Amino acid sequence: MRREVVDICILIFMADVIVGVQTPVFPLFATSLGASLGVLGLVTSVLGVTRLAAALPVGILSDQLDRKTMLIAGMLVYGLSFVAYAVVPGPGWLVVPRALQAIAMVATFPLGIAYIGDVVEVRDRGAAIGLYTAAMGSGFAVGPLIGSWTGSVAGYPAAYLVGALIAAGGAAFGARRLIKQKVGPPLAGAIRPRLLDLPALRALLRQPGMAMTCVANVAMTLSMTGAIFTYFPIYARSVGIGTVTIGTLFAWRSIASATGRVPMGPLSSRLPAHWTLGAVLVLEAGIDFAISRTTSPLGFTLLLILEGVGFGVFLVTGQTAVARAAGQTNRGAAVGLFWMAGSIGELVGPIGLGVVAQVIGLVAVFQTVAVAVLVSAVLVVGLGVLAAIRAAREPAPVGLEGPSWHLPAEDRR
Repeated sequence: MRREVVDICILIFMADVIVGVQTPVFPLFATSLGASLGVLGLVTSVLGVTRLAAALPVGILSDQLDRKTMLIAGMLVYGLSFVAYAVVPGPGWLVVPRALQAIAMVATFPLGIAYIGDVVEVRDRGAAIGLYTAAMGSGFAVGPLIGSWTGSVAGYPAAYLVGALIAAGGAAFGARRLIKQKVGPPLAGAIRPRLLDLPALRALLRQPGMAMTCVANVAMTLSMTGAIFTYFPIYARSVGIGTVTIGTLFAWRSIASATGRVPMGPLSSRLPAHWTLGAVLVLEAGIDFAISRTTSPLGFTLLLILEGVGFGVFLVTGQTAVARAAGQTNRGAAVGLFWMAGSIGELVGPIGLGVVAQVIGLVAVFQTVAVAVLVSAVLVVGLGVLAAIRAAREPAPVGLEGPSWHLPAEDRR
């Protein structure tokens, strides 16, 4: 509970409140402007496309400047995007604030992890990331309540203006409370002082520990965004589950996910990341398959609670592994790569699964995802074992913490 950890948790709580404000409002607002369901889908996809394109450049830019500046800029871009939402004249114009929101997201959530990596010692980093991810989950629980209530009372544009005010307050808080820590000159193997150094990026991605986290993130996003968030509500409705009950299921999932993140923080520093990530993916595959064989509300509730706990474990473990896999001078690039991997799953998953659902049916969606996630679990464990073997044979490169990511903190000193 050091000041710098508490401050970044407060900032990221506010950022996720902002994201939560627009979550229940956006589809209703877009259709009220005259957007068809097809146009709504295209505009929604702008978020994933922009995040994929912006994650790495924003991360590298934070390596060249400093995390505080980029985090404050991210909050200001949130405010700009929400003002733009409030004044758009038609559905086609929603592309602009949607893209700005995506840029703000990659300038806040992953860079908060990089900020923790900069100011918290390796020994305490897992616990700090556990608190950080719990703050994220708590903010996302509050934001939809604010957005839906304001939208119903004062209209959808007013909800976005409230989000813009929260963003302005977050920027002011960050400017006053966050620590400005210059990264310093790049060391051997780091991203060089230009926006894109492809050889250095390839070297970072060739680290088995970094590749492991990216593969795991693609698989988890494929399941969570593609199967759970996109097709589970349709499947649940097809077996007679009501809309209110479906919303309650996701509420239980969010609560379970947030509460499991804090205790997982300290454990993530002691458990080998590849075994933890592999176990979570195996669990995720089992849940996807079980959903395809379940029709009862109680069964769905238990499965989504279990999936929420698993995602909380994944989030803390994966982001802790990313923070360890890079040094201070390229940690922004590392979290950018991690988010790019998630964006790939977010883009490819719904499109491919849409074809499966259309041709074979909804049940096949969950079974297909289960197989894909299970194969990814094997690959993740294999990459983790390879990283452990390399760490045992070679000393850590100067400026990088990566090869020792799998060891307890005491063994790395």
